[in-house]
Amino acid sequence: MNYDYKELIKDLNMGREIEFIYNHERYYIGYGRGKSMFWRFNDSTSEIEGENVEDLLQKIKLDGKLIIEVWDLIKIDIIF
Repeated sequence: MNYDYKELIKDLNMGREIEFIYNHERYYIGYGRGKSMFWRFNDSTSEIEGENVEDLLQKIKLDGKLIIEVWDLIKIDIIF
């Protein structure tokens, strides 16, 4: 799947939810409790909330880097 970062932002802003794999770990970006949400599966301490998609994406760090910086290493698993 050739899915770029701009499509990610567009889909999240439309209310879609994304599951992806990075460094052999599964992650989720979507919505909950009226906010944009992120977490690593099976790790309740990894949960991050954002006021909107852009705010959330600026808070998420994978190996100390923003998602856009490691985009080529991310495998999109599910978009719903």
